[in-house]
Amino acid sequence: MKNWILPALFVLWNMDAIAASTGSETPGTLQAAKELGRQKSRFLKGNATSVQAAEGPLSANRADFEKVVGPLLTQSCVGCHGPKKAEGKIRLDQLNPDLLNGPDAERWRKVYNALNKEEMPPEDSTDYKPTAADRANVVQWLGEELRKAAVAHRTSKDHSSFRRLTKYEYEYALEDLLGFKVSFASKLPPETVSEDGFKNRSDLLQISAMQFQSYREIALQALKRATVRGERPEPVTYVVAMSEQMPKLAALKSSKVFEKDDPKSKTFNEQHLWNRQTGQMILPAPVAVAPQNKVAFGQNPPVSPEVWALPQSAQMILNLDRFLPDDGVMRIRIRAGRSTMNPNEYASLRLSLSAHTSNNANFSQVVSARDLPVTASIENPQFIEFDVPLSDIQRNPFRKQTTPFPRRDEFLRIQNIANSAANVAAGEERLKVLIDYVEITAPHYEQWPPKTHTDIFFESKNKGNEQIYGREVLGRFLRRVWRRPAEPSELDAFMGFFAKVRPSVESFEDAMVEVLSTALASPEFLYLTTRQTAEGAKSHQNRISDLEFASRLSVFLWSSIPDEELLQLAEKGKLREPTTLAAQVRRMLEDPRSKRFSRQFADQWLGLDRINNVNHLKNEDLRAAMLEEPVAFFDEVLRQNASVMDFLDSDYAMLNERLAAHYGIGTPKVYGPHFRRVPLSPRSNRGGVLTNAAALTINSDGKDSHPVKRGVWLLQRVLHDPPPPPPPNVPEVDLTDPRILKMTLKERIENHRNQAACASCHSRIDPWGIAFENFDALGAYRTSVNNQPVDATSDLFSRQRLAGIDGLKHYLLTERQDQFAQAMVQKLMAYALGRPLTLGDSPDIEKLTAQLRQKNDRLGDLVHLIVGSDLFQSLD
Repeated sequence: MKNWILPALFVLWNMDAIAASTGSETPGTLQAAKELGRQKSRFLKGNATSVQAAEGPLSANRADFEKVVGPLLTQSCVGCHGPKKAEGKIRLDQLNPDLLNGPDAERWRKVYNALNKEEMPPEDSTDYKPTAADRANVVQWLGEELRKAAVAHRTSKDHSSFRRLTKYEYEYALEDLLGFKVSFASKLPPETVSEDGFKNRSDLLQISAMQFQSYREIALQALKRATVRGERPEPVTYVVAMSEQMPKLAALKSSKVFEKDDPKSKTFNEQHLWNRQTGQMILPAPVAVAPQNKVAFGQNPPVSPEVWALPQSAQMILNLDRFLPDDGVMRIRIRAGRSTMNPNEYASLRLSLSAHTSNNANFSQVVSARDLPVTASIENPQFIEFDVPLSDIQRNPFRKQTTPFPRRDEFLRIQNIANSAANVAAGEERLKVLIDYVEITAPHYEQWPPKTHTDIFFESKNKGNEQIYGREVLGRFLRRVWRRPAEPSELDAFMGFFAKVRPSVESFEDAMVEVLSTALASPEFLYLTTRQTAEGAKSHQNRISDLEFASRLSVFLWSSIPDEELLQLAEKGKLREPTTLAAQVRRMLEDPRSKRFSRQFADQWLGLDRINNVNHLKNEDLRAAMLEEPVAFFDEVLRQNASVMDFLDSDYAMLNERLAAHYGIGTPKVYGPHFRRVPLSPRSNRGGVLTNAAALTINSDGKDSHPVKRGVWLLQRVLHDPPPPPPPNVPEVDLTDPRILKMTLKERIENHRNQAACASCHSRIDPWGIAFENFDALGAYRTSVNNQPVDATSDLFSRQRLAGIDGLKHYLLTERQDQFAQAMVQKLMAYALGRPLTLGDSPDIEKLTAQLRQKNDRLGDLVHLIVGSDLFQSLD
């Protein structure tokens, strides 16, 4: 039998590291705190424990429990966690001491964590306070039994990664499969979010019979868009040249014509048509344009001196009447340049489509996926291209009527999104976007048939034989969709369906689309399955197949299905070879699709979705910037293979102009809407994710900060140490009580915490949240509230004093590095597997955490460690 005794050295060190202290924050920089925290790491001292397979049967150590542990728990703990009280809903007198076979191993693990961090018993419970030796005896017994239980649980089937694709994974998979952005999944019900914030948790991702039908309808709609029939459709094309528009407007008596030097004119900082050679200016109205027959799209006429000048926020409005088709992609080409090249100013273009059918009925919808920057000068302008799927956007419902009322026309709006007003000195010319030429065409195809069609209906010598060619099309499609080659019997079944459908439709393609949509609604596509291979069963290896590994890997890093390179390597049995796997992970992280990983993990890890439900955040540009900052920060740490400790504090931030202004960061100056790495001064009060405005905003009450929400968020999301749920019938704070209204927020919290029903939870939560008190409801830094200085000092359960955000960071970096490193491993592994972690996974998590710490905590290295781990490659 192996020796399972937890090293006493580890117990004594850990107690020392978490020991209570009083007074102010330990002096020193946060960088020094990082170094000190590494020196204290048990993982770096070689004290990390690991679980190995036992040589014989495991058995619970009941004798030591009855002799030592049970009496100590009765003496020190049962008073608050026994028949008289059950604080935190834990009755220690009722927990089964057999952790291997009993039902209470997870509850014992919580007891172990609380004792190990000296959170229990409370500091003021002098009657129950155990000696250091007694605590060490309990921790030692629990550590030993938990590790034996972990071995027993590793071979149990109490968890599974078998699950369906999430909505976002489903959309990305269709996008990668079909070659265009898919936005059909809004028809599906929202995901249920697990208690740790993840949307890809296996036990929450099931499908009803009704959902299967929805998946088939979505797949059918997507395949119909991807494929075409018959001859290439004649496009509707509009050409708007300012060299033609300006003379027309100048000839109208109603036009207001000015000269640039006219002292009565203020139009130069307003929207206008302008002849750059003559200086003539005309105030424009919406331009009605008609489609032109047989005009060549994609022209590059000579640059014209006549331009449409768009100042900040101004819109060029083009009335396209009612001629745009219902479906297909509308391609818009705009030739534009900047009026000035001031580096402090940026400008970009945004498209909207609107309609005004009557006095009481109108709409305007942004139809461009993102704003596109204008970077060229007007002397050497650039073409900016937008693609808009017409079937995905709101349209004028009356556009096909024969009568002129309600109005049938649709308006394309080209808007200048810029910062010029804020960054130009008085009297200086503000940046404008100058447009001399616009082309609009729909439906637009780069080639015919389009690539989305030929990727499915590829060239073959068997095209004339529908049965043979259909089997070829189906076989190639299913291999990609199912992430494995289809069996002959499976192809037979689908071709049987094809034979039934074919007589009722006009073409071979129509019939195949029906068949392929059924494949896209099958569990083989919608679910991530794991099966033990014959080779694995023979060799007793608990590993998923190479093809299933390719799927798990691609869903982890791309939120999608494997590409051809991954499939080929998996089919050849080479994907798991260490050098090959390392190269593939690097390739996948360098691919633009890995941005999905950064977005989805950061969003779910930090709970950023909740910002869309925050009503006190009124500025949509600020909301978008807040939502993007943590994603950009995670992505930067990943791309640079930087330390995960940067999430706790960093000397840089990822900012754009809007967010830098919100934070009051003026040096260095940040211009433009794009996020970039910005160095921070020591007094910036930023750095890491703890001070991201998004996290601070979602954890506020709409008017002010909310220490309880912020404390729970820190414990749950960052430290992976969620507090227990509040007990029933918790009294609310009475805001009608004049005595309560006179209190500061901190005094209200202390008053609430002094109530018996609230004390046990709030003593663990509130001090963490109070450390954020210098940040208001929108995450802006402040030093006073209602003309009173902010008090952001608090004492943790261990009597450790936290002095504001810097004190919190200092404490986390010096005393909680191991806990945070392990939390990051747990969070990333749970996300990678798509299931909650269990006691049986703890040995692997310990091992990975030790490896991470030994690699200087680098995030990119952690991804490689996770992918190469037994846990990631194992059969559930």
